[in-house]
Amino acid sequence: MTADQRRQIIVQTAMKLFSRQGFRGTRVKDIADRMGTSDALIFQHFPTKRELYDAILDEISTRRHFKDVEEVLYYAPSYDLEDVLIRLSLWFLRQDADEEAILRTVLYAALERDDLLDELVDEHYSRIVGYVAYEVEEGQKAGRFRPGQPATYARDFFAGLFGLAVMRHIVRDSGYGGEEVEVAARNHAQLFLRGLSKDDFLSARKSVLTHTKRAKQMKKG
Repeated sequence: MTADQRRQIIVQTAMKLFSRQGFRGTRVKDIADRMGTSDALIFQHFPTKRELYDAILDEISTRRHFKDVEEVLYYAPSYDLEDVLIRLSLWFLRQDADEEAILRTVLYAALERDDLLDELVDEHYSRIVGYVAYEVEEGQKAGRFRPGQPATYARDFFAGLFGLAVMRHIVRDSGYGGEEVEVAARNHAQLFLRGLSKDDFLSARKSVLTHTKRAKQMKKG
């Protein structure tokens, strides 16, 4: 086994433990025991526990990359926004065992207020949120989307997606995980776009105004 291979095994083992116990709750000895080796071997590759944690966050940054989606967003001559958002949602929700560990690690990093989490969010999530915000703004200019702050809508899209992933893969609520992941991804993207639709917005607004008018009339009567 090469040094790089052993280093990768250490990172993967540590990620699984950090995802269950958090950074502060996991000792280097725990990682060594899980691997069936000694603390000294771990320290040969990572002199400090913090360096090991940094390597895990770097691994997350490398793996949680929207490469396929970005190829469409930035290089395709034309594309359908709904298709792109479905693909993005599907990519996010397809969690295997390692991806679940990544999701748990991100949650623990957030709970422990780790500074490196901000770098991860800025490097990846913010780039895609920025893209969605740009598309929302363009849709508003074209008269397709309702008025409002594009960045807020984009963040809402990812907040909903992240929450859906947590409910499916961490909480494991049957109400969220019972449907196929392809269906969940499609529903999430389509509901988001429907909520942005100017026609649906104006229709809902008209309904609210009519209801309010009727309520006032009934109150007078």
